[in-house]
Amino acid sequence: MKEVFVLELPLQVEKYQADILNKRYEQLRQLYNYVQGKLLRQYKYFDQMAEFQACKTINEKRIFFRNHPFHIKGILGGDKEPLNITFDEYGINAFVEKLVQKSAGPNMTYADLGFTTYVFDHLSSGIWRAWEKMLYDYRAKRISFKKYGELNSFSSRRKVVRGKIYFSGMELNLERMELSIKLNGKVGKSSKFTTLPILHNPKHADYEMWALKGGLDSVKVLKVVRRLVRGLYKYYLQMSIEGEKPQKGRTLGKGNVGIDLGPTTIAISGQDIVCIDKLAPKCDNIQKEITRLARKIDRSRRANNPQNFNEDGTIKRGARLVWSDSKRYRELRREKAELQRKQAVIRKQQHIDRANALLEEGETFIVENNPISAWTRRAKETKVNEKTGRIQKKKRFGKSVANHAPSMFVSILENKVKSLGGQLIKADPKNAASQFDFTDGSFEKHELNERSVTLSNGDTHQRDMLAAFNLQHLKGDKQYDTEAMERHYERFCELEKKEIMRYKNKEKKDDRSTIAASDFL
Repeated sequence: MKEVFVLELPLQVEKYQADILNKRYEQLRQLYNYVQGKLLRQYKYFDQMAEFQACKTINEKRIFFRNHPFHIKGILGGDKEPLNITFDEYGINAFVEKLVQKSAGPNMTYADLGFTTYVFDHLSSGIWRAWEKMLYDYRAKRISFKKYGELNSFSSRRKVVRGKIYFSGMELNLERMELSIKLNGKVGKSSKFTTLPILHNPKHADYEMWALKGGLDSVKVLKVVRRLVRGLYKYYLQMSIEGEKPQKGRTLGKGNVGIDLGPTTIAISGQDIVCIDKLAPKCDNIQKEITRLARKIDRSRRANNPQNFNEDGTIKRGARLVWSDSKRYRELRREKAELQRKQAVIRKQQHIDRANALLEEGETFIVENNPISAWTRRAKETKVNEKTGRIQKKKRFGKSVANHAPSMFVSILENKVKSLGGQLIKADPKNAASQFDFTDGSFEKHELNERSVTLSNGDTHQRDMLAAFNLQHLKGDKQYDTEAMERHYERFCELEKKEIMRYKNKEKKDDRSTIAASDFL
């Protein structure tokens, strides 16, 4: 299977074209909710059946759905036969594709508006992902419907007819760098298109030229995406391209690099680097502002809708509530959405920058495959503080993980390393890298608040940096290359001292973008 990568380029969209695209997104959103409503009603019927309730495993559920096809009458209108639908990917996809013939207005179907079955394939995949999670993931409790403005993409995949390449519902011209979107169901000279120029960045011209060197033959999928930026929608073309991903002149170093990840921090140990730092440190100040805005939004909503809240401050249940939103409330929500967008962009860019800097430190990267989702779960055991007598909070690291996204960093680094011919090894946490003492080969468990570890030889090290050093020399199941560790230990101690001094100097400069050395030592 050939490698596939995505190239994203901005589109130049006029006001009237933006209105056309926004109307198309809204039509797809309404269709998405229509399908989900029909499927949800059928699922509730199945859920009451004793035969379905007896299904305990995923395989038993799949067999049940395969043996119980159902019909939804009146979908296409008229006297057309009802569709035969099953609760699986192919059944839902066939159902959604047929909706191209559904009425979208007086004497008009979705096909007459330029929609094709290829465009609806993208819609059906999103519907199936939601149901797959609902049916087979015990953590999923319900199906959600998309609110106004929440569906922000549509796509079309390539098809070949008589040796010619087409994108159903779209046309891509790489010579003129233009994307044309079909607006009616006619063919030939009667077909109507709106043409959007594709923009490019002169700084990245070489990269884009390399990515598109295969021409239309290499482009598999076209997706038109919109994003809300500073209160205005901007539109982008994403092309899924088959072939070798273009490189930017980066090369891998030599040797192993150990990485110890925490909810907010990363510790690194390699032949010429020992480092500990905060993941995406610039996101912290933004999160404080988002939290402040969330409180303002809540106060505004309560002040404008006192009838919807109980005396204890909880929202009333059991009745259909009518909400009145003030102009200030809507402005605050837009401001919060913009900050969240900036935070996401900054977080991803900082992860990319850090991953690029790490590439030259080695060719094999070893990181513990920690269940990061488990860090976000609330504690089950109720504990009482011995000093205050109060019940301790059950919160763990949910907000920290959400703000700093350690899993995203691992995914970005893995993709970059593999594209350059290296490897990223996800080691089992049972290897206990933070517990291993190579000086005597023992394992000693440490509490979470123990930030420094003393080895049997009397040397004291920062816990996370020592764990990264151990991961750097991991060979197998709780097996470490102690001979190599003895050779590299003196160099590790030297680099660790320099790293500690770096933090102390940053503390003196009161650099808010970094964390204090006392947080680690």
